[in-house]
Amino acid sequence: MFILLFVMVGIFLAFPILFFIWMHSVKLEKKEADAIIVLGYKCEENRIHPLLEERLDTAIDLFKNNLYHYIILTGGAVASKNSEAEIMFDYLIQHSIPEKNILLETASQNTVFNVINCKGIMNDYKLNTCLVVSNSFHIRRIRYITNALNIPASFYAKRNINTISKQSKMTFKEILAFRATLPWLEKTKNMNNRKSSNL
Repeated sequence: MFILLFVMVGIFLAFPILFFIWMHSVKLEKKEADAIIVLGYKCEENRIHPLLEERLDTAIDLFKNNLYHYIILTGGAVASKNSEAEIMFDYLIQHSIPEKNILLETASQNTVFNVINCKGIMNDYKLNTCLVVSNSFHIRRIRYITNALNIPASFYAKRNINTISKQSKMTFKEILAFRATLPWLEKTKNMNNRKSSNL
């Protein structure tokens, strides 16, 4: 009985560690592409959250050191007066990214529609490839969304001990975020099915 209890406690304690490792071990690819997509994060009182600043700094470094035509900034006004994309735009301009290389998606309210609306922008500008930039804890869910919507993409995040150590809370929040994502994906598929049936 004691051994069984010991094993159960061990499994209970091991699960969070294994989950954390799994979340942060997803493959990252610093690939050249037509566009970098930076996914938004809530900007309370129009201030850039440290997690979003990490995404932007990563995108800036990539853009300045590799061949990309555009940076697509995505996110509506979720917790701010201005859209997340507009707030990020100002940050990129302050860091010497040319305005002509920045495209804005200002309507989306969640990650599913971040991805969908960016695909529309890519179609409009005839962009074929993209590298999605976010934080390490976010990459598995983004990859799941792009796969579900048949949108080809590569993924990148700044990942080291320092950045990951600051993402523990958000890593475990992704369990709830995954659950919230599923209905939005289902709704999107239903919308696409209705459009196809009307053609």
